[in-house]
Order: sequence, then C-alpha cells, then structure tokens
Amino acid sequence: MISLVYCTKLRKGGWVIRNAVRGKIVAYRDYGLSFRKIGSRVGRNQTTVMRICDRWMQEGTTDRRGRSHLPQCTTSREDKQIVCMAVTDNSVTSRAIAQYIESVTHHSVSARTVRRRLQQRGLSARRPLLGLPLTQNHRRLSRQWCDERWMWGAELNEVVFTDESHIGLQHHNGQIRV
Repeated sequence: MISLVYCTKLRKGGWVIRNAVRGKIVAYRDYGLSFRKIGSRVGRNQTTVMRICDRWMQEGTTDRRGRSHLPQCTTSREDKQIVCMAVTDNSVTSRAIAQYIESVTHHSVSARTVRRRLQQRGLSARRPLLGLPLTQNHRRLSRQWCDERWMWGAELNEVVFTDESHIGLQHHNGQIRV
C-alpha cells in the first residue's frame, strides 16, 4: 500500500516520491539507519531508498532526473496575463497577445506558445479570417461571370441527376427503366 502522504500520482499511472520524503530518506541515512529500515518508515522499498541515497552522494541532490522536454518559456505570471487578455478581449489574436507579452517582458514568445497556454486552460484566441484580397478587376470579372449564368437555375430544373454511371429511359426492347 502506497501512502498518499509520501507520494503523488502521475498522469500515466506511476508514483513520484515527494521532495520532503526524499529529504527524510537522506536524513535517516545520515543518522545511520539501514536502507531496509528507512524504506519501512517511509513506505518504499529498499531499492528506491538506495537509489535516492546514491543520487544524493553522487550529485548532491535528490531531485528527479531532467525532463526530455524543453523548459517552459513563459512564467506563471505571463501565463496569467495571456489568459487575462484573452478573456477580457475576445477579439484579440494570439499574435497580438504574443507581441504584447514580448513588449512587456523583452523576450520573445511565439503565437503558438500563446495558443498552447490558452488551450491548457480551455480557452482559445481568435484566429483571423484570411481571405484573398480582390481587386476591382477581380470583382468586375466575378460579377460578369454571374451575370452570364444567372439563367442556369431555370435550365437545371430540366436536368435529371443520378448516381448511376449509365442511365437509359428507354431500353431497346421498349421497357422504360429509371
């Protein structure tokens, strides 16, 4: 049985020993207790206790090994600013938020980072609608195309649509099939 006082559950099912417990393990070892006695006091097996003590002797720390991902580029204060900006003005884009954060903190934050921080809190920034700019010539040609084809609606009423590859209303033997 794992005590919740000494451990924290990870998302993927593993358990992490809290830093306070790691400190107790090192203190018990300095006091002269065996790995087995320390393990029974903190509710962990002696192999785990031995590993933590070895790391303390070799590296001078009981912290877990480094993560495989890069450290977070925004602080919790910046994250709060990002969320606050998105909540107060729902028309602001992630790029505008990133530019504001960069002007305040003087280090670059990408628009993707802003979207990620908002997604972590169940929010989203407005994504600007991108459309091709139409020139006067484009508009004129589009209008002309529509004017030439405005009568198609009446002609389409006389067309039979089908999903068959071949349709024949009269067969060579005189039977009508649809």
